[in-house]
Amino acid sequence: MESIQNKLVFWTGKRHSGKTTSAFKLAESVRNEGFTVAGLLAFSLYENGRLVGFDAFDLQSENRAPLVRREIKDNEREKMYLAPHIIAGFNLGRAALSSAATKSADLIIVDEFGPLELAGRGWRQEVDLLLASVEAVVVLVVRDELVEQVQGLYENYPTSVLSATEQESADKVINVLKRRSFVRQEND
Repeated sequence: MESIQNKLVFWTGKRHSGKTTSAFKLAESVRNEGFTVAGLLAFSLYENGRLVGFDAFDLQSENRAPLVRREIKDNEREKMYLAPHIIAGFNLGRAALSSAATKSADLIIVDEFGPLELAGRGWRQEVDLLLASVEAVVVLVVRDELVEQVQGLYENYPTSVLSATEQESADKVINVLKRRSFVRQEND
């Protein structure tokens, strides 16, 4: 089994393939091993089998808030939108990724790092600050088709790319956390 050693991990899969669900399971598994998890997930919301939006979920506080909703306007293409009443989701996400919330974390998960972040918006500023300031392993949930672009953006950071749908991927993350913990104990 190839091991990961890098601080930055891409948790990848196709669109709507279960990346968020597997990232949630990763967080649970990591906690069960005695490690601290921080960060943010974006849970899909469905009505009648149709995607209608996403909610932000803080992995530490377990608070949840509306993030985006789907809107259909007359004679226009269907699109996701940000409405004033769902600013709570962005505020929740920023708080979940803040230095105060992540300072003691062993693992920080950011779901999802996508087109908004590649354009310098979304969670981009928070991710940049995390990578520059924390010792934790940072897991970015990234769609397969965006991995190369995100790698290019963070070319100064050695990265590992793991499939979100393979159980072996969670085991690799847990193993690197165990190694890091051992090294810290040896150095104390």
